[in-house]
Amino acid sequence: MKLSHPFLKINNQKPHSLLDRRYAERAPIRYRINYSGEEGARIVTGEGTLKDLSKTGCKILGATTSSLGSSLTLHLYLEDGQAPMCLTNVTVSWIASDSFAVKFPKLSAEERKRLQDLVWKNVSLSSLVDQRTAFRIV
Repeated sequence: MKLSHPFLKINNQKPHSLLDRRYAERAPIRYRINYSGEEGARIVTGEGTLKDLSKTGCKILGATTSSLGSSLTLHLYLEDGQAPMCLTNVTVSWIASDSFAVKFPKLSAEERKRLQDLVWKNVSLSSLVDQRTAFRIV
């Protein structure tokens, strides 16, 4: 026996997290990124894909041989008509087998505006398909 009502709709969408631990809106994007740093006498370099960009950090798809808490220099190819953005003293905040996350240092007003413009542009586009990430209002 099927229990349904013609006027009731079942919501099959994946629920958003009740409260995202991040303090900045994240944009689901995919841009090329290069990174480099030093681990003692060893130089670490790599290339990956930028993902989940915010004005405070990002997730990078790509393996890193850096350790947690190490500093990197990033070259972000943001495809916004400007030269790649170079950020120094970026801190590795977590590491997984195929990705890692970084926290940005204090940004200049110009860097912050450029990232925020890109984030809001992509958040606006992603919200059209109801995939906007929840964020904390402080």
